Amino acid sequence: MKRSLILFVVIGVWLCVGCKVNKKAQLQALADCDYQIESLESVKLGGKDIREFQREDGDLKVSALAGLATALFTQELPLEGVVNLRISNPENKRAAFNSFKYIIELNDQALFNGTVERNVSLEQHQQATVPLSFRSDIFAQAKQRGIQQFLTELFSGKTADGLRLKIKPSLRIANQNIYYPSYITVDENLGKRIFELL
Repeated sequence: MKRSLILFVVIGVWLCVGCKVNKKAQLQALADCDYQIESLESVKLGGKDIREFQREDGDLKVSALAGLATALFTQELPLEGVVNLRISNPENKRAAFNSFKYIIELNDQALFNGTVERNVSLEQHQQATVPLSFRSDIFAQAKQRGIQQFLTELFSGKTADGLRLKIKPSLRIANQNIYYPSYITVDENLGKRIFELL
Protein backbone atom coordinates (compact mmCIF):
# COMPACT_ATOMS: atom_id res chain seq x y z
CA MET A 1 0.00 0.00 0.00
CA LYS A 2 2.79 2.37 0.96
CA ARG A 3 4.75 1.42 -2.17
CA SER A 4 1.68 2.11 -4.35
CA LEU A 5 1.25 5.52 -2.77
CA ILE A 6 4.90 6.41 -3.43
CA LEU A 7 4.58 5.21 -7.03
CA PHE A 8 1.42 7.29 -7.47
CA VAL A 9 3.18 10.43 -6.14
CA VAL A 10 6.24 9.84 -8.38
CA ILE A 11 4.05 9.43 -11.48
CA GLY A 12 2.07 12.55 -10.55
CA VAL A 13 5.25 14.63 -10.16
CA TRP A 14 6.64 13.24 -13.42
CA LEU A 15 3.46 14.12 -15.30
CA CYS A 16 3.40 17.62 -13.78
CA VAL A 17 7.04 18.30 -14.73
CA GLY A 18 6.46 16.89 -18.21
CA CYS A 19 3.40 19.10 -18.68
CA LYS A 20 5.35 22.23 -17.64
CA VAL A 21 8.24 21.39 -19.98
CA ASN A 22 5.80 20.72 -22.84
CA LYS A 23 3.94 23.99 -22.19
CA LYS A 24 7.21 25.92 -22.15
CA ALA A 25 8.29 24.32 -25.45
CA GLN A 26 4.93 25.10 -27.07
CA LEU A 27 5.06 28.73 -25.91
CA GLN A 28 8.62 29.01 -27.24
CA ALA A 29 7.35 27.76 -30.61
CA LEU A 30 4.97 30.74 -30.69
CA ALA A 31 7.85 33.15 -30.02
CA ASP A 32 10.02 31.55 -32.72
CA CYS A 33 7.50 32.23 -35.48
CA ASP A 34 7.92 35.17 -37.85
CA TYR A 35 5.14 37.77 -37.72
CA GLN A 36 4.77 40.29 -40.54
CA ILE A 37 2.04 42.56 -41.82
CA GLU A 38 1.12 41.17 -45.21
CA SER A 39 -1.33 43.90 -46.19
CA LEU A 40 -4.03 46.27 -44.99
CA GLU A 41 -7.67 46.42 -46.07
CA SER A 42 -10.53 48.89 -45.76
CA VAL A 43 -8.46 51.52 -43.94
CA LYS A 44 -10.59 54.59 -43.35
CA LEU A 45 -9.95 57.91 -41.66
CA GLY A 46 -13.03 59.86 -40.61
CA GLY A 47 -15.16 57.46 -42.69
CA LYS A 48 -13.17 58.15 -45.89
CA ASP A 49 -10.90 55.73 -47.70
CA ILE A 50 -7.36 56.52 -46.55
CA ARG A 51 -6.16 56.49 -50.17
CA GLU A 52 -8.04 59.75 -50.72
CA PHE A 53 -5.39 61.38 -48.53
CA GLN A 54 -2.42 59.92 -50.41
CA ARG A 55 -0.26 61.97 -52.76
CA GLU A 56 1.52 60.42 -55.74
CA ASP A 57 4.81 60.40 -53.83
CA GLY A 58 3.13 58.40 -51.06
CA ASP A 59 2.96 61.17 -48.44
CA LEU A 60 -0.18 62.68 -46.94
CA LYS A 61 -2.17 65.02 -49.20
CA VAL A 62 -2.72 68.01 -46.91
CA SER A 63 -5.40 69.55 -49.18
CA ALA A 64 -7.59 66.48 -48.64
CA LEU A 65 -7.67 67.12 -44.89
CA ALA A 66 -10.30 69.81 -45.46
CA GLY A 67 -12.74 66.94 -45.84
CA LEU A 68 -12.22 66.16 -42.17
CA ALA A 69 -13.68 69.49 -41.02
CA THR A 70 -16.75 67.68 -39.63
CA ALA A 71 -14.45 66.07 -37.06
CA LEU A 72 -14.24 69.46 -35.31
CA PHE A 73 -18.02 69.50 -34.87
CA THR A 74 -18.57 65.84 -34.05
CA GLN A 75 -15.42 65.58 -31.89
CA GLU A 76 -14.75 62.23 -33.55
CA LEU A 77 -12.04 61.08 -35.94
CA PRO A 78 -12.19 57.29 -36.30
CA LEU A 79 -9.29 55.36 -37.78
CA GLU A 80 -10.29 51.85 -38.79
CA GLY A 81 -9.24 48.96 -40.97
CA VAL A 82 -8.05 45.38 -41.15
CA VAL A 83 -4.45 44.26 -40.69
CA ASN A 84 -3.64 40.98 -42.44
CA LEU A 85 -1.02 39.35 -40.24
CA ARG A 86 1.17 36.68 -41.87
CA ILE A 87 2.58 34.07 -39.51
CA SER A 88 5.41 31.82 -40.70
CA ASN A 89 7.01 28.92 -38.85
CA PRO A 90 10.74 28.62 -39.68
CA GLU A 91 11.43 26.01 -37.00
CA ASN A 92 11.31 22.21 -37.23
CA LYS A 93 8.68 21.99 -34.50
CA ARG A 94 4.95 22.56 -34.88
CA ALA A 95 3.50 25.86 -33.70
CA ALA A 96 -0.17 25.83 -32.73
CA PHE A 97 -2.33 28.86 -31.87
CA ASN A 98 -5.96 29.19 -30.97
CA SER A 99 -6.32 32.85 -30.04
CA PHE A 100 -4.52 36.18 -30.38
CA LYS A 101 -4.68 39.30 -28.29
CA TYR A 102 -3.51 42.30 -30.24
CA ILE A 103 -2.90 45.91 -29.41
CA ILE A 104 -2.26 49.02 -31.48
CA GLU A 105 -0.38 51.70 -29.56
CA LEU A 106 0.04 55.36 -30.34
CA ASN A 107 2.79 57.22 -28.51
CA ASP A 108 3.11 54.26 -26.11
CA GLN A 109 -0.60 54.43 -25.20
CA ALA A 110 -3.11 51.73 -26.14
CA LEU A 111 -5.26 52.98 -28.99
CA PHE A 112 -7.03 49.68 -29.63
CA ASN A 113 -7.21 46.27 -27.97
CA GLY A 114 -8.71 43.25 -29.66
CA THR A 115 -8.88 39.47 -29.62
CA VAL A 116 -9.34 37.09 -32.52
CA GLU A 117 -10.28 33.45 -32.08
CA ARG A 118 -8.57 31.41 -34.78
CA ASN A 119 -7.11 27.92 -34.71
CA VAL A 120 -3.80 27.83 -36.58
CA SER A 121 -1.40 24.91 -36.74
CA LEU A 122 1.86 25.37 -38.63
CA GLU A 123 4.49 22.79 -39.43
CA GLN A 124 7.96 23.90 -40.51
CA HIS A 125 7.91 26.40 -43.45
CA GLN A 126 4.12 26.66 -43.36
CA GLN A 127 2.38 30.00 -43.04
CA ALA A 128 -1.07 31.41 -42.45
CA THR A 129 -2.72 34.82 -42.66
CA VAL A 130 -4.91 36.07 -39.81
CA PRO A 131 -7.05 39.26 -40.20
CA LEU A 132 -7.04 41.67 -37.25
CA SER A 133 -9.76 44.33 -37.31
CA PHE A 134 -9.39 47.64 -35.50
CA ARG A 135 -11.39 50.84 -34.98
CA SER A 136 -10.44 53.70 -32.69
CA ASP A 137 -11.19 57.39 -32.30
CA ILE A 138 -7.96 59.42 -32.60
CA PHE A 139 -9.63 62.84 -32.30
CA ALA A 140 -8.25 63.62 -28.82
CA GLN A 141 -4.66 62.99 -29.91
CA ALA A 142 -5.16 64.90 -33.17
CA LYS A 143 -6.76 67.90 -31.46
CA GLN A 144 -3.96 68.11 -28.93
CA ARG A 145 -1.29 68.42 -31.63
CA GLY A 146 -3.37 70.03 -34.37
CA ILE A 147 -5.12 67.70 -36.82
CA GLN A 148 -2.98 68.57 -39.86
CA GLN A 149 0.33 68.34 -38.03
CA PHE A 150 -0.66 65.20 -36.15
CA LEU A 151 -1.78 63.29 -39.25
CA THR A 152 1.19 64.46 -41.32
CA GLU A 153 3.59 63.23 -38.65
CA LEU A 154 1.64 60.03 -38.04
CA PHE A 155 1.55 58.89 -41.66
CA SER A 156 5.07 60.06 -42.47
CA GLY A 157 6.55 58.27 -39.49
CA LYS A 158 8.15 61.45 -38.16
CA THR A 159 6.74 61.08 -34.67
CA ALA A 160 9.04 59.58 -32.06
CA ASP A 161 6.48 56.89 -31.35
CA GLY A 162 4.06 56.10 -34.16
CA LEU A 163 1.43 53.40 -34.50
CA ARG A 164 2.84 50.18 -33.06
CA LEU A 165 1.25 46.74 -33.55
CA LYS A 166 1.82 44.07 -30.90
CA ILE A 167 0.34 40.60 -30.52
CA LYS A 168 0.09 38.02 -27.77
CA PRO A 169 -0.64 34.51 -29.16
CA SER A 170 -2.01 31.67 -27.08
CA LEU A 171 -2.31 27.91 -27.13
CA ARG A 172 -4.97 25.75 -25.53
CA ILE A 173 -4.06 23.28 -22.80
CA ALA A 174 -6.66 21.44 -20.73
CA ASN A 175 -9.49 23.70 -21.97
CA GLN A 176 -7.58 26.83 -20.94
CA ASN A 177 -5.94 29.53 -23.04
CA ILE A 178 -2.27 29.90 -22.14
CA TYR A 179 -0.98 33.20 -23.52
CA TYR A 180 2.61 34.02 -24.33
CA PRO A 181 3.87 35.97 -21.27
CA SER A 182 4.49 39.27 -23.08
CA TYR A 183 3.41 41.10 -26.23
CA ILE A 184 5.47 40.51 -29.37
CA THR A 185 6.08 43.67 -31.43
CA VAL A 186 5.16 43.09 -35.09
CA ASP A 187 5.61 46.61 -36.48
CA GLU A 188 7.24 49.60 -34.78
CA ASN A 189 5.81 52.24 -37.12
CA LEU A 190 2.65 51.09 -38.82
CA GLY A 191 1.52 54.65 -39.62
CA LYS A 192 4.50 55.23 -41.89
CA ARG A 193 3.78 52.04 -43.86
CA ILE A 194 -0.02 52.32 -44.21
CA PHE A 195 0.03 53.70 -47.76
CA GLU A 196 2.57 51.19 -49.05
CA LEU A 197 0.71 48.24 -47.50
CA LEU A 198 -2.65 49.06 -49.13
